[in-house]
Amino acid sequence: MQVPLLNALRTFTVSAQRLNFTKAAEDLLVSPSAVSHQIKVLEEYLGCKLFLRKNRSLELTDQGQFLFDRLQRPFYEINQALSELRMPHGKSRINLSLRPFVSSMWFTGQLGDFWLKHPDIEINLLHRLQAPDFFRDNINFAIVWGKQGDWPQLQTLRIIPGNLTPVCAPSYLQAHGQITFPADLNQHVLIHEENQLCWEQWLRKAAGQELTAKKSFHIDDTNVRMNAVLNGQGVMLGCPALLQPLIDKKEIVQLFDVCLEEYAYFLAYPKEANLSRQELEFVDWVASIAIR
Repeated sequence: MQVPLLNALRTFTVSAQRLNFTKAAEDLLVSPSAVSHQIKVLEEYLGCKLFLRKNRSLELTDQGQFLFDRLQRPFYEINQALSELRMPHGKSRINLSLRPFVSSMWFTGQLGDFWLKHPDIEINLLHRLQAPDFFRDNINFAIVWGKQGDWPQLQTLRIIPGNLTPVCAPSYLQAHGQITFPADLNQHVLIHEENQLCWEQWLRKAAGQELTAKKSFHIDDTNVRMNAVLNGQGVMLGCPALLQPLIDKKEIVQLFDVCLEEYAYFLAYPKEANLSRQELEFVDWVASIAIR
């Protein structure tokens, strides 16, 4: 059976994921004008508009959303099939997206056990801060950070409790004085992640106060935040389950027992994914090493 306009359909799928023809062109290694041409050809073939073109943004029309929803899975399966065929006979590959901090502080240290038990499965680690686009990026699984229910389209397995709580280096306390009460933190240097939400939530829970600290800065990568803390530059909210080795060595200090329990790391994958035997073995293995 001949599939009409296969190249145009692929171009449309990437454009719908990006909602930006320039970024889609970068992904497809073509020019933005080539992307626009393919979309025009497809719209003329279908007899309907697929995108609403606004000043500097794109939106899918109802017809465009319908087509996008139907095309994501087939292109994902094509990528999967090609990837499997390129592997040596009897071997399989799993592409795992995860945040750099959980990778360096926990996951990579577990891989020796996995390879010992599953020598026929190769794992590729792809480090990024945000949850991936599973279909566009050909990702099988991701380890994501957030709250249960943040990803309604994904199947999730809680693997590490967040229990966010303030930590700092002993050198910071020596330079700025002891922190006796949670409310005292508003007088100190607070290191935020992408936004201030977690600190706002923690101060309301622990001290019944709003965030008023004027000495603060944002660092989106937890590894960099951790280095700032170790250098005595401020106080961050950290995950004790991952930071316990540093706490035991007295390189950092956990200031209070109060924590935000709703955050965690989760293993995630698309709900509609038809997992292979090797992928099911990977899920079972991750569940076996989860920190409870």
